Amino acid sequence: MKFIQTTKSEDLSTYCTGHIVDHPQTWRSGVLFASPHSGSIYPKSLLKRSHLSAHQLRRNEDIFVDTLFESVVDSGAPLLRALFPRIVVDVNRAPDELLPEWLAELGHNLINPQTPRSAAGLGVVPINLSETISIYSRPLKIPEIKARLDTLYHPYHATLQGLLSQSLERFGRALLIDCHSMPGFAPMGARRPDVILGDKFGTSCHPDTVKQFKALFTQAGYNVGVNYPYAGGYTTAHYGSPVNGVEAIQIELNRDIYVNPVTLAPKPGYRKLKDDLERISRTIIEQSRPQDVAAQ
Repeated sequence: MKFIQTTKSEDLSTYCTGHIVDHPQTWRSGVLFASPHSGSIYPKSLLKRSHLSAHQLRRNEDIFVDTLFESVVDSGAPLLRALFPRIVVDVNRAPDELLPEWLAELGHNLINPQTPRSAAGLGVVPINLSETISIYSRPLKIPEIKARLDTLYHPYHATLQGLLSQSLERFGRALLIDCHSMPGFAPMGARRPDVILGDKFGTSCHPDTVKQFKALFTQAGYNVGVNYPYAGGYTTAHYGSPVNGVEAIQIELNRDIYVNPVTLAPKPGYRKLKDDLERISRTIIEQSRPQDVAAQ
């Protein structure tokens, strides 16, 4: 089981390449998985400049999502994992989703680049955990922001684009499954569904793909929502283009199923969820195999 890792280095080389691709022995179909928010390396220099504890910062992680989906590699699909936490860089945001003053200093000349997320400090380089909780005790500097984008953000997306291109070349199609987790309960206290599937309201993948995913999770005993309140982020919208052979779907897992919200330790339900995800993902991979490959 993976828990928080800390390092002494202030350098972004702490994260090595910033991400890892776990490759299957044989890539069996045009399916690939990504876990962009489960990175758990927190340099000590980062912790020192925050007035929040490591435990508080981890509440923003998609905790254990990479290990929950790790079986997809043995089933025949690559798994792309970010090593850095999303408080350092959020790769599920647009690269220019930044505070206006940062955009100007970085040389962006967009007329109205600000989004509600970036305005709230929740953009590609977050400064807040929420609209009311700040991360840093002193402001980030422009060279730091640029370094994070150049060293972590852009290489992650270059690798993701490379995997999609390889899939198109090898299989004639690609299906990107972007894996996330969500708080178990909505702000008003209602429990969220066990699983929420996001397809950007029918634009990022074929309707039959969403039906397939929903049926598999439902058959496994999970209640499933679609697009509300999570329809998919930048990755789903940016890469999902069914007319060009690339589908993208976002999966949000309810953390109340598998992690204690206070201690952040796995619940007993973790093991069952992991086993169910292994069966579901294996089915998706097998059903996505081209007919000429599946018949061999």
